[in-house]
Amino acid sequence: MERIKGVLIENEPSILTKYKNPLRESFDITVFNDTNSSLAYIIENNLSIYFYVVRTTKNNEDSVKFFADKIKEINPQIKLVIIESENGADDEKKYDNALIFPKQIDISHIVSSIKQYIENIGEGKRRQYSRVNWPLHVIISYKDKSKNSIDRNILSISGNGAYISSDTSIPDKGDMLGLTISFKDFKLFTEAKVVWVNDDNKKPDLPKGFAVQFIDIGPASQKIIDQIIRDKLLQEILIEYKEENFS
Repeated sequence: MERIKGVLIENEPSILTKYKNPLRESFDITVFNDTNSSLAYIIENNLSIYFYVVRTTKNNEDSVKFFADKIKEINPQIKLVIIESENGADDEKKYDNALIFPKQIDISHIVSSIKQYIENIGEGKRRQYSRVNWPLHVIISYKDKSKNSIDRNILSISGNGAYISSDTSIPDKGDMLGLTISFKDFKLFTEAKVVWVNDDNKKPDLPKGFAVQFIDIGPASQKIIDQIIRDKLLQEILIEYKEENFS
């Protein structure tokens, strides 16, 4: 059985000694010296990483907050775990929904809290939250052969669905469609079901169109969709991260 993946970010040897091995007894832990070096790894593996452990200090609190916000954009199901917290109440306000532990908490309690969190989430939910906005060309075919195929743009995509922009020829909720999605040198085909329609300005922040849920997507197709999401995250977030840290 594959072990649950997590990330430990720490550059203090005594802290690493205290936490690294106990965490590795229960999880597959990858260690980084700082948030900057860990970001690309977390983006690349965001669907298999369940949590990351970091310690806040007066010197790094701004960079940790920025980093935590970026991880939340990547996949909010990745849990922030703060150890050795010296200002628990302030951390609770600053880091919404994080697991926060003061110095005196035993590592076994931290491990059990992480395990409890993991038990409460599922793989499908994690894929749903890993979503990016990115126009992708898609050819839509209908089960009803009397209807012609149409070309449209996917405006956002996640591991199990997408939102498609369309001013005309909007299908009905419940319709089954065939989607051929173009990405770099790939052409991905998948069946999808229309789960909601935005044709009466129900969601004014979105253009007219409809949302679909992918049906029985195979491992190879899922791998391509995950790559689409990772590439966009790398493109957007790493650029923003560099601007924030080196400007």
